[in-house]
Amino acid sequence: MDELPDWVQKYKGPRIQIRNFGNNYYAYRPRTKWDRVRKKTVSLPPEYLGVVTPRGIVKKQAISGIRGDYEYGNIALLYGIAEKSILPMLRQVFPYLHERIMIYVLLREIQPLPMKSVRYLFEKTWLSKVFNEGMTAKSISGMLSSLPEESMIEVMRSLCARGEYILIDSTAIFSRSSSIPILEMGHNSHGTHLPQINLMMLFSSTRREPTFIRIIPGSIRDVSTMKATMIMAGVERCVIIADKGFYSADNIKKLRKLHLDYIIPLKRNSSLIPASSEFTGVFDYDGRPVKYWNPVSGVYAFEDPVLRMEEEKDYLERVMQGKRSRKQFLEGSQVFGKVHLLSDLKESPERIYRLYKQREYVEYAFNVFKNDLEADRSYLGDDHMLFSYLFLNLLALNIHFQILNRTDGKYSVRDILLILSRIKIYALEGGEIMGEIPKKARELVTDLGVSLNMLRKN
Repeated sequence: MDELPDWVQKYKGPRIQIRNFGNNYYAYRPRTKWDRVRKKTVSLPPEYLGVVTPRGIVKKQAISGIRGDYEYGNIALLYGIAEKSILPMLRQVFPYLHERIMIYVLLREIQPLPMKSVRYLFEKTWLSKVFNEGMTAKSISGMLSSLPEESMIEVMRSLCARGEYILIDSTAIFSRSSSIPILEMGHNSHGTHLPQINLMMLFSSTRREPTFIRIIPGSIRDVSTMKATMIMAGVERCVIIADKGFYSADNIKKLRKLHLDYIIPLKRNSSLIPASSEFTGVFDYDGRPVKYWNPVSGVYAFEDPVLRMEEEKDYLERVMQGKRSRKQFLEGSQVFGKVHLLSDLKESPERIYRLYKQREYVEYAFNVFKNDLEADRSYLGDDHMLFSYLFLNLLALNIHFQILNRTDGKYSVRDILLILSRIKIYALEGGEIMGEIPKKARELVTDLGVSLNMLRKN
């Protein structure tokens, strides 16, 4: 702990401990008890006495003149991340709207709400005490309609660092709106027959963050749109990580003509798969060994022993149930656990495999975009406002992944924000004071490097 100020030191004593978090100091009384079984004195959790103020040690209930309490810990984390990543560019590109944009993005990450309800969430957080924004439905709608498309593209281009692999994929977003011209009937993997737009996303393989989006009419699903998206984003290196349904001789021809790199998984009955031979080597992936073969005509072969065992177990259960025959098992067992990837990249097998597996992050990004952020539920009335709305949700998604990249998987991003929301600031007649910080929140503050001085007045 840093040295305590003189006015705090005078409250410290043998029976009073002082701890500081951010700009505030808290007093605790050590507690012990005699353990009859172990026959020794053991420590108990200290008793919380209250906040140390120049007037003395007071519990928050005893502090006079409290004007309100506001969620702060979640805001400190989100704003701290934004301040070091997207906010400088927003200030530059949107000098008059960057605060409203940032507030909306942060609130969107905390809880996605319809525009009419955003101000209620805003008023619960410390943002409402720092920024003079109403965050009404009218002000948000005005913001969405006034963001120039070229400026939004400029911000997204800044997220696409040059010289790194950027993965690319797309998903369909459905709507019954009759006022959005870009909505069209089209094919999709869900087999859903509704008007849709195709949302194309670029994802940094180096930083593991979404960086760019583009909306395309629902009827268009052509390789050429990928090239156009790359050019629009200013991306130098991009890899199309496709699914098994993408492969066709025509698609490969188009990719090569447009000089687009690709990694495409092949179906197990594909004629492109070379004859089996002795494997070349093995590498570690997520704590499990993966066997690999040298590529033949651009086809990279891998085998995951753990996946092989799982597939064999599943198939044998089907044999026991009479759903498969012993002969089918013997024929199918030759491909258990194997993955074959077609690629034009001249990279090591391990590099190809790791790039391919990053498709899981892209799929997760689409899942968060649609489900956590509810970005596919816009209820907007024109193409431009829809693009603005999706752009702001991309910024929220980018921050989401920055948090995710800092964690060890113990908590989800949603859980982290909920736990940190318990760190509150109390507005007083003459200033502000931070409430006691719960243990889990205190641990997250340390683990995530949250600055509890962020956006503080004192």
